[in-house]
Amino acid sequence: MFPTELLPLGSSLVATCTPNVGWCQTIAGGADGDANDGDRIEQFGDGSKEYHDFRLLLAEHDTMLIGARNHVLNVSMSTLELKASIEWTPEESHIDVCTKRQKSLTECQNYIRVLVKKAPDNLHMCGTNAFRPTCRSYTQSEDGSYQKTHHKDQSGVALCPFDPSHNTTAIYADGKLYSATVADFNSRDPLILESTGMIRTEQFDSKWLNEPNFVGSFEKDDKVYFLFRETAVENINCGKAVFSRIGRVCKQDMGGNILLYNTFTSFFKARLNCSIPGDFPFYFDEIQSSTEMGQGNYRPTYDSGDRGDMVYAVFNTPQNSIHGSAVCAFRYSDIIKTFEGRFKGQKSFWHNWLTVSWDDTPEPHPQLCSNQSRSLPDATLNFIKTHPLMNNAVPASGGAPLLLHTSFKAQFTKIAVDWQVHAADDRYYDVMFVGTDDGRVIKAINKGPTSLIETVVIEDIRVFENHSPITDLKVFRDKSKGIEKLIVISGENIVSVSLHRCYKQLTCRSCVELQDPYCVWGDGRCINAERGIQNIIEGWRSGWNTQCEDVTIYDEHKEANATSDKEVEEVKCSCPPAPSATVDPFSVEEDEDDGIVDVDVVIAPSERDNSVNEKGNNESGGPKVGRSSEETMEPVAVGASVETLVIAIVVSIVLSMLLGFLIGYKVAGCRTARGMDQSYMERTCSLQRGRNRLSSGEHPLYNPDHTGMPKQMNYVVNVKGKLNTGTVETKPITKSNKVYL
Repeated sequence: MFPTELLPLGSSLVATCTPNVGWCQTIAGGADGDANDGDRIEQFGDGSKEYHDFRLLLAEHDTMLIGARNHVLNVSMSTLELKASIEWTPEESHIDVCTKRQKSLTECQNYIRVLVKKAPDNLHMCGTNAFRPTCRSYTQSEDGSYQKTHHKDQSGVALCPFDPSHNTTAIYADGKLYSATVADFNSRDPLILESTGMIRTEQFDSKWLNEPNFVGSFEKDDKVYFLFRETAVENINCGKAVFSRIGRVCKQDMGGNILLYNTFTSFFKARLNCSIPGDFPFYFDEIQSSTEMGQGNYRPTYDSGDRGDMVYAVFNTPQNSIHGSAVCAFRYSDIIKTFEGRFKGQKSFWHNWLTVSWDDTPEPHPQLCSNQSRSLPDATLNFIKTHPLMNNAVPASGGAPLLLHTSFKAQFTKIAVDWQVHAADDRYYDVMFVGTDDGRVIKAINKGPTSLIETVVIEDIRVFENHSPITDLKVFRDKSKGIEKLIVISGENIVSVSLHRCYKQLTCRSCVELQDPYCVWGDGRCINAERGIQNIIEGWRSGWNTQCEDVTIYDEHKEANATSDKEVEEVKCSCPPAPSATVDPFSVEEDEDDGIVDVDVVIAPSERDNSVNEKGNNESGGPKVGRSSEETMEPVAVGASVETLVIAIVVSIVLSMLLGFLIGYKVAGCRTARGMDQSYMERTCSLQRGRNRLSSGEHPLYNPDHTGMPKQMNYVVNVKGKLNTGTVETKPITKSNKVYL
């Protein structure tokens, strides 16, 4: 793994240390124009923070529509320039009512959360509008500006959330708008709604939706799918838990006739299984985001036709658990197979959730889409109403996560996939770009050619210096202009970075061991091409010495800036020595603000050889990866011979043993003498009393019987006459009965 720090605009040449691999690397900022084109950073806006709370709502061709606070922005993906904008501010009366409901002024703004394109020049959008959801339609003129089509706004209830922090998703399919959100101010009525026929999921039924959090949606064939997480009602007897789900409805569903009237008759849901396999699987239960449906394969393949419809998703552990994240891929064929299987249900609230037998399942299978949903028999409708959950979970492709990550602070937030990148080894790879909640992007692939998953983390890029959480990622390509980039969005920033940084590898060996599908060694440098020297599956191996000539390329940048090699070496950087074999997967990052060391663990099994030669240099003669102890440590002056040192150590050990024996013997003698001052009876009784801290020796339940000891008798002396007569009479005293309350 080769972490790369990307600098904010306007920064200058700096040195970056990477402790886990023991290297130093110089990286230039993008605003000054002195960086290589492959490392150029583009940023939206001028940094004035005029717009806030960005949310990517629609991306099409060169245009992406960004929902923001009181604005909708039309931004060019190729240049990140603002083409047009729509301002939509709530009325003052609506803001006053909102603040009287104990909401802050920031919350009582208009956050655009739903935006669909009903026609090439028609936009339909909905916003929170100060906790009063409202929708509008706009048309786009020839000059790129937008005009409102209707003077009167429409209600956005059940289409857009009230609270801007509530996740929602919407999709326009076959002339119908499907939205998954909440329908009330207190977020107690979650629903999936088809707005044309006003068909929705069952209301106030925890079997259908139980406190869901929607993260994505897509359409495929005659169905619309929704990805969400919710409190698992089938697990309530074992404690409250959150499971990830995929739900679906049929596009032609019109609801039932009497039973399930205006309610979906085709809504079913299944669990998404993203877990580490084993006797006791470790589950990542909370889905965070997903990609769009794409044509790909979770493992590298030679045949471009060996790909299928699939979706990638990000999963996290609960906040009160060990912070962990994972990326899992799901094939569409597995999703279909799960919904064609058996159902799960319970006979009553007092019964456990069990698998429903085929004999109790209506025929034909309820998951089949029907063009006449209102003519379905009541028995089938009643079964659909009480059995929305499938018995089996959708398995992850490969049976395990493709990428695992644990950290004290960071977790995954978003994912984007560059589908089926053709590499120099004639294989096709799905390249994953995963965003975190501390402003980083992790680039990774699965290199396992078989069902075995072998993840390679290629880069760990710091995109936002202020650790802003990444809210959206988008891979953009324009072959006509030769543009390919990754667009990274946070709440207040939009930047674009290159999909690769091949040029930073100055030798053939470093280019090959990067294992990046974008990069090959050709024409004496590391470039982005489909032909050249590369070995993604094995990385660098000794057998490549005959194919890979390690020649340091000529650095034109360094000469253009009149920076000599000596000046570059004088850049102060305290880097630990590089390991001699495998890269340590633990990456330690120190926060300059508070001095806290953040330890990020990226669990990505890869076999990367970072060995160095005897002098600690790269075998290729390229940039130094680290220095050995022989090179960095000065010889130590020795004042005595080795024999003298050994004799001194042996003598010290013998004297210490002798002194310890004498001290121990003296202490033992003192303790023995002190113990003889007491009678045998006193020593024995005190020892017995010391064994029980809770007893004083007088409690009736604590009456030790010491074998072989004479029983004690208490006597009282009765004196007759005067004391000087010397005549006494002794009588045994009678025992008194003690009563303890």
